[in-house]
Amino acid sequence: MESIEEKGEGGELSPEAIRALRGGHSRAAFARMLGVTPLTVYRWELPEDAPQARRPRGRVAQALKQLQGGGLTGARLPSLSRQELRPEESQRLQPCLDRLKRAEWRAAEEELLTLLASGVLRTPGARALAAVGLSHLQRWGREDSRGALATLLPHLGEAEMGLLPQGVELQVHALAANLYASPDGKLFDAVKSDAHVARAEALLVETPDASDARCLLRMAQTAGAFYLGETERVARYSGRVAEALTHVTDPALRLLAEDVCAHEEAIRGETTQATRRFREVAQGAARLGYAFLEARNLAFLAQRRLDEACEPEEALLLVRRAREAAYGGRMARGFSFIFAARAEAEALIRLARFTEAEAALDEADAVVEELSWTPLQLAVTRAKLWLTVNRPAELRKLASRLSSYDGNIQRSLTGAYALFVEAMADLSEGTAQRAAAGFAAAGARGMELGGWPYLRRECLLYETAARAYAGQREEGRVVLRRTRAFLERMPSAWHSALLHRFEGMLLVVEGRTREARDLLEASLGTFRLSGDVCMAAFTRSLLAWLSKHEGDPAADELLAASDAELRRIGMAPQPNFIPATARPAGSGSPSPEPGAATRLGSEALVVPFERLSVRGMGAPLIQRELLGVLEGLFPGCAPRLEEVDSQGRVTVLAGLDARPATDEVEFGDGCGRRLRLGVVGPLPVDGRAMLTLLSRLGGFALEVATLRGFATVEPGVPGTSEPASEEPGRETELPGFIAASPSMKRLRAELSRLSASRSTVIVTGESGAGKEVVARAVHLLSTRSQRPYVAFNCAAVPKELFEGQLFGYRRGAFTGAASDHPGVLRAAHGGTLFLDEIGELPLDVQPKLLRVLENGEVFPLGETRPVEVDVRVVAATHRDLGQLVREGRFREDLYYRLQVVPVRVPPLRERREDVVALARHFVRQLTPEGQPPPQLGSDALEALMAHPWPGNVRELRNVIERSMAYGPLPAVLGAKQMRIAG
Repeated sequence: MESIEEKGEGGELSPEAIRALRGGHSRAAFARMLGVTPLTVYRWELPEDAPQARRPRGRVAQALKQLQGGGLTGARLPSLSRQELRPEESQRLQPCLDRLKRAEWRAAEEELLTLLASGVLRTPGARALAAVGLSHLQRWGREDSRGALATLLPHLGEAEMGLLPQGVELQVHALAANLYASPDGKLFDAVKSDAHVARAEALLVETPDASDARCLLRMAQTAGAFYLGETERVARYSGRVAEALTHVTDPALRLLAEDVCAHEEAIRGETTQATRRFREVAQGAARLGYAFLEARNLAFLAQRRLDEACEPEEALLLVRRAREAAYGGRMARGFSFIFAARAEAEALIRLARFTEAEAALDEADAVVEELSWTPLQLAVTRAKLWLTVNRPAELRKLASRLSSYDGNIQRSLTGAYALFVEAMADLSEGTAQRAAAGFAAAGARGMELGGWPYLRRECLLYETAARAYAGQREEGRVVLRRTRAFLERMPSAWHSALLHRFEGMLLVVEGRTREARDLLEASLGTFRLSGDVCMAAFTRSLLAWLSKHEGDPAADELLAASDAELRRIGMAPQPNFIPATARPAGSGSPSPEPGAATRLGSEALVVPFERLSVRGMGAPLIQRELLGVLEGLFPGCAPRLEEVDSQGRVTVLAGLDARPATDEVEFGDGCGRRLRLGVVGPLPVDGRAMLTLLSRLGGFALEVATLRGFATVEPGVPGTSEPASEEPGRETELPGFIAASPSMKRLRAELSRLSASRSTVIVTGESGAGKEVVARAVHLLSTRSQRPYVAFNCAAVPKELFEGQLFGYRRGAFTGAASDHPGVLRAAHGGTLFLDEIGELPLDVQPKLLRVLENGEVFPLGETRPVEVDVRVVAATHRDLGQLVREGRFREDLYYRLQVVPVRVPPLRERREDVVALARHFVRQLTPEGQPPPQLGSDALEALMAHPWPGNVRELRNVIERSMAYGPLPAVLGAKQMRIAG
């Protein structure tokens, strides 16, 4: 058969042969490889009888024939041209790249620049790898995407031509995909990003770096989908970063991926999980020195805490910390700055500091312009500002700006926000019916685009208000039900309080003024407690107008006071919101003004119940609400909330009065804690019943907050006693507790916060994960650290001896009892008892342990009366106790009594940052006394990091011990000495 190369005249390469050699490369790339122009390659590929056709000649023709003779027809041309890194280049570059993984930005930058300037990096691959490091530093160390692309750009052509080693080419394409998907309108190009993703995926092979590169590619795809705002694309890539994250070992890359996952959760409306992840990433970034991630996540965390009705000062503190991190990391004013400014403006609006809020938004808008980005990110906050100060003209300008946006970043979504802002302008001008239609249209447009929960929430809320202002009772009820359902799925304490206010306005339209007043007062209570000056003043104005509607003689005085307050804080006095068609109160008697004497009876509980049932409140806010409600019901009662352990000891949670309570009620929070609500002073006849009802409702609210994981107060905020950070040098030494990973550092911090508690702790986790180390840490970090610590393995004692060993016995209590035995419970008196493998506890012994936990009493064998013991129990198991309960092998009451404070120890595969730290710890521990501990070689560290560790920390220790058992002990332990079982 005639071959392709024989088709040309005189042995020349035919057009078909040229195209086969070029393969999937562009003509430009092929031309650069050969040192010719793209036009020349085009002419080579024209049909031979075409007037412009040319054939390769001379040197180029010889080179092409040599390539073809090597059997490369149809293959990748650059494979012959790759030049691998020299060993000395890899040796010089690796420490710099390791510094980048540890976020040692300045040192890495100086070393990389020095290497590039010195000329020691002679191969294209080495220079490209150094450029990748510098680009990574600029993109994620300083949020400077433009500088990062400028650094990487010279090497994109080399990657396209295949001149770089395959691993380096993979990194170049993965980084380029992220740069073209970065939040900078002058760089963002989804087509180019997708092209680099495709090229990188073609290079992916199962190498140690493949998992990290794959995660980077998924991050680029997810970011591109979100910034384009295309519903199908967002759905296609949803969850892929989380899937890729499970195989990532680089701690810095894990934080970047966790950040993306947090935003995905927020977009899906999973706000509780998003808040938790924002906090964890911010903490991890602070420890690692990742200023970009710390600033970005603190900004988003501030916004989430505002949704949870935190005090504005707390949010401002988070924003200040974000800016300090950005300043310390020498970051450019990028995307993170926009979100920090947005949260700052939101907090300032709540404090009625409108000029400062406007300045913060203006500064953020300048960054939006610099980035050529969509203006929708600041639209809702700015619209709230203009609505609060009643400036409809500014709202119209903002709506016009949004509707005229012609960029490619979330263009359709920006148009939906324009509809929302236009409706806000209508609401500000008093055309409520048109505003309601506008909010409905904006919400419908958002749903067409895939949901966008933040826009939908605002549209539903303000449509409810507009329907009330327009007197549309039936339509208002329909929207109200939708809004309630939405806030059930996406809870927010601040928005729930706002909905209470709007629902109260709707009730006024319906003539149900008593219920309306209760809801408005509940809304006022939440706003006042959360420090929202504007919303509290506005709600007081509505209550004053309601009093006027009801015929209260003091209404004019209330209205005058309300108008004066609004003017003082910079808001315009509110017109009468009650339509002329609204029915007056059916009773004909005026309702009492806010702050009037407490109404006793069932009606008095309506407002407290509404305040305590607000969705999205965290435990600290619920506790403050509970005490605030009591002070409102029983003025001067000095309420306080306490935690009571199983032996009756008390820890004060809220309330400062030291006098003994005259009335108190105990209740549970549904998660194992017993609480006590008490007051000082005489109560009305039905006061005790009300105290009981409030305590039960408070317990339910705390249970919901705990189960949904709502945030606690951030450390270091005004008004809290918790320090912002631990003092250096004051950490308790915890033998064997190695915490290099974020999850173990977080666990150590949680154990430190349990130091003052006497609650029972249950430690769960896989076998060998380190549960006993954690149990000992609980003891050492507690106030009992100087008292006995006794460990008892429930799986190591014969069943017939179990009761005597645990509870003790008297001499002669049974055959063989030759002397008294105190038992491990009494041996641990005053200290801590660790019950390992609690799942193996015999069923007939379980009721007696439950008695110990409930009453602090031990009944030794042979004794006729119980003996009191003061002991804190820490239990551990690798088994599923819930399943044992369902199988009837573990008592349900004991199960719930043990589940007071659950602590999970993650397996070693989930905290790979600990592998190296633990290995070095074991090397030092197992080195014979008097000898210097050997070092772990880089190949040994790679082998340790690559192993899945099914046996967890115990397996790792065995590997180190086995590796050091064979003498003589080398100075460096390499991969060959590791003896890791396959």
